[in-house]
Amino acid sequence: MKHAGRNTLILLVAVAAMTATGCDNLKEENLALKNQNDMLLAQNKDLQDQVGTLGTENEQLKNDLDTKSMDLAAKNERISSLQNQLIGKPMPNVSVIKETVVVEGWEKGRFGDKISVGSDLLFSSGRATLTRSGKSKLSQIANDIKQGYAGLPVRVYGYTDSDPIRKTKNLWADNLDLSANRAMAVTRYLTSRGLAKDQIETVAMGDTNYISSNATKAGKAKNRRVEIVVIKSK
Repeated sequence: MKHAGRNTLILLVAVAAMTATGCDNLKEENLALKNQNDMLLAQNKDLQDQVGTLGTENEQLKNDLDTKSMDLAAKNERISSLQNQLIGKPMPNVSVIKETVVVEGWEKGRFGDKISVGSDLLFSSGRATLTRSGKSKLSQIANDIKQGYAGLPVRVYGYTDSDPIRKTKNLWADNLDLSANRAMAVTRYLTSRGLAKDQIETVAMGDTNYISSNATKAGKAKNRRVEIVVIKSK
C-alpha cells in the first residue's frame, strides 16, 4: 500500500509540474502575441499617418494644378486676343533664332540689336575697299539706324576666318589688321550716310569669336563678317 501511495504522489507531482510548465508556456505565448499585436497597432498608426499626409499632399497638388490650369487658360485667351488683333495686318519678315527675334535681318536682343553682313558681300578677297553691293547694303542699314535707332550708340565689329594672310600680306600684318581696316571702312561709309562720328565705335576682332567651324569653306565664309550692333541699354 505504501508503495502504491508513493507512486500516486509521484504522479500527482508530475502532473502538477506539467500543468505549471503548460501555464508558463501559455503566458509566454500570450505575451508574444500581445507584443506582436502592439507592433501591428503601431504600424497601423504609422500607415494611417502616411495616408493622411499623402491625402494632404494630393489636395495641395490638386490646388496647384487648378491654379496652373487657370493661368494657362488666361494665357491662351491672351494669345487668342493678340492673334485676333493681328488678323488683317501685314507681318514683317520675322523669324526666331536662339531666343532672339530677327526682323528684316536685325536680331532683336534685350540690350541691343545686331545685323551681320558677310565680308564676301562687302569686300573683295583680302581687301578692305567696299564693293558696290556692299555699299548698297550699308546704305540700307544706315537708313534703318537713322529711322529706328536715332541717337543710339553703334558698334562696328570686324571679323575674319582663321586663314593667314597670303595674297595681300604686303597690305596687312595679320587678320587683326585686316579686320580693323574692314571695320573702319564700314564705319566711314555709315558716317558718310548720315550717322554721327561720335555715335560709332569701331572694334577689330580678327580671327577670334568664330560662329562656325573654320574647317570648311562654308564655315569660313560665315566667320568672315562685319557685325553692326545698336546698343539699346547699358
